[in-house]
Amino acid sequence: MLIIVGTFLLISSMLLILALKPFKLKRLTAPDPAGSYQQAVDRIEAILAQESELEDLCDECGTILMTHAEKTESVIVFLHGFSSCPDQFRKLGELYFERKFNVYIPRQPRHGLIDRSGNPLKGLSAEELAQFGIETVDVAQGLGERVILIGLSGGGSLTTWLAQVRPDVALAVPISPFMGVSFIPWQITRMVTNLIFLTPDIFFWWDPVTKMDNPNSAPYSYRGYWLHALFENLRLGFAAETDARRVKPAAGAILSITNANDDSVNNRMVKEFERVWRKYGNEYLLEYEFSKELVLPHDLITYDRPDGKPEIVYTKLLELIQ
Repeated sequence: MLIIVGTFLLISSMLLILALKPFKLKRLTAPDPAGSYQQAVDRIEAILAQESELEDLCDECGTILMTHAEKTESVIVFLHGFSSCPDQFRKLGELYFERKFNVYIPRQPRHGLIDRSGNPLKGLSAEELAQFGIETVDVAQGLGERVILIGLSGGGSLTTWLAQVRPDVALAVPISPFMGVSFIPWQITRMVTNLIFLTPDIFFWWDPVTKMDNPNSAPYSYRGYWLHALFENLRLGFAAETDARRVKPAAGAILSITNANDDSVNNRMVKEFERVWRKYGNEYLLEYEFSKELVLPHDLITYDRPDGKPEIVYTKLLELIQ
């Protein structure tokens, strides 16, 4: 009996430690904002030059810059989702460009490659994503007087972290941020995330039935992913939450957008994060939710997704974010 009780207490203690273990990032380089429009363009041209040397980069997946040839009042930066690429935001970016915004859509690390299985994602880390985010905001400083940052899903997790640490972001807009998996109860999401990193890395298909023939995947999207890479996005979001419990978010304002019909991310987990932010005052946080009746998919941005409704989503985003 004592052995059973002792084992139970040991397991309970281990689970409690995993649940309460704080999420931290290793050292990152300090921000180095572009000091001028030309400096920002030079940095983007260097990125494009590096991408041109990648023999395995998809034609439609390079970094995108839409510019009015000078620094504009506002620049919009779009951060694409996990396993997607910049083309996901191309059509929406064009609509903002027509409205006199400069538009920057960078390619996230290890994304947009010809191997669409998702194998290139193996080894992706929260630090790699965070460093990419720092450099992206640095570039954006030279493209617009006001930086508006918009990210979907995994890009939403990165947007959440940047909202916490970058005071030179005027508005951060995480859309359906990946802060938790829909079928994992929000109360144990932190514990599960820590536990995942103690287990061997495993490859999964987004659709285990159709695999590489997934009908809902864009032509350039990865059809699968490595579990640790997926949860590194969560680790990044939880690192932001850990910081938010100590200090208010640095961004000028935050607009959190969720989708009530989302069956991929855990909206309750997003609400819990918003609760942490809201303690600093309502002026820091605005919220909008697309209704369940719209039957929108998790990826509500990709313009040619069979079950998407970009005419509804884009119209509302243009209304909300001006």
